[in-house]
Amino acid sequence: MRHRLPWKLIVFGSRLLTRIRYVLRIPRVFRNWWACPLPKLGIDVVLELRNGLRFSVRGGTDDLSVLNEAAMLNPYLGSGHIELRQDSVVMDLGANMGDFTIMAAALCPLGRVYAVEPMSEYIPVLQTNTTLNLLSNIEIIQVALGDHEGKTRLSIAGVQSSMYFDDAINTETARLTTLPQLMRDCRIEQIDLLKMDCEGAEWEILSAAHEVLPRIRQICMEFHPARGWTAERLAAILRESGYEVWYTESPWNGSLWARRPTT
Repeated sequence: MRHRLPWKLIVFGSRLLTRIRYVLRIPRVFRNWWACPLPKLGIDVVLELRNGLRFSVRGGTDDLSVLNEAAMLNPYLGSGHIELRQDSVVMDLGANMGDFTIMAAALCPLGRVYAVEPMSEYIPVLQTNTTLNLLSNIEIIQVALGDHEGKTRLSIAGVQSSMYFDDAINTETARLTTLPQLMRDCRIEQIDLLKMDCEGAEWEILSAAHEVLPRIRQICMEFHPARGWTAERLAAILRESGYEVWYTESPWNGSLWARRPTT
């Protein structure tokens, strides 16, 4: 108990500071900022960012937390390591409600964004948010990615839903494929940005992706240290494949950005 109490205090303090930052920034990020508390009360709402993008946020879900992180912290594109052109091809693995998908599609109007999400509950939300923003350059694909073909069981736990962390009461089954096979299915020759937020499945996905890494220009991802996989090991593998790599880490997860040097 003595060892656990300081850790709980650290986590509580970190979450409290994050929430304070969110509250202070909400009026600068959202046009209808007054509606932001409604999902916490179980009320569905459409929130509009100052840049004009709109998102359907379901009451009583993790949608608001996901959107807040994307809109206020911009963890994937805000680092400065990733560049997108208007005609970039983007693959969003773990698209969730479509926060990153919508933002990327708006930045790449002449390109294509593949929103890959295995959880059935998020597919209608993805479709709604695509329609709300009048975007025609998004393709939604319901499939899980790993290191082989088959079926997989997914734990349903909101934003922490996963096929790797199995601690939820509710589950569902999804088709499982590999990144190379998905690229073949979609006839994708090159990916300008691969974004990954896969709740632990990232290691299996990357271990089966060696053949297509030369055709992926940039990667941004969240990772979870597990089973001998560390940030250093991941960075070393990507550097051997020709990427420049930057990363941050904490005891429970980390963020990584990788890009091929321009010639």
